[in-house]
Amino acid sequence: MVAPQEPYSGDTTRSLIVPCFLGAIASSYLAIGIMGAYLPGEVPLGWPIGFLVGSVAFTAAAVGLLSRRRLAWPLFFAVVKWVLVVTSVFSSTAILLFILNDIPGRTMAVMTAVLILTAVNLPLLIGFSVARHEQLENPESE
Repeated sequence: MVAPQEPYSGDTTRSLIVPCFLGAIASSYLAIGIMGAYLPGEVPLGWPIGFLVGSVAFTAAAVGLLSRRRLAWPLFFAVVKWVLVVTSVFSSTAILLFILNDIPGRTMAVMTAVLILTAVNLPLLIGFSVARHEQLENPESE
């Protein structure tokens, strides 16, 4: 007789992937907020570039941890694809508005990099959050 199994309650393990993605997104938002506070005037780029570097470091750490994780990858990419469409539209619209308002070149470059990072990090975070709870065929091999 086969013993009854408990229902699958999802992945309950703690992972550093979520805090890394949240750190990257928070760093991006801080950079955007600082630059937005000075626009349309001259923007001091010290802090925004520092937050941009922090966001890149958090993103690299999260992607590195994510690549070693056993996930339902088809579900992950299905979610990421559609969320990326939405975030790309928002980021592209923001970049277009900054172009139309004649934002200076260096400020525009930093703002574009930060918006692209945000547009990539949000779908990856949401895709991971969904895919990690999908039951895998052989969960004991993790």
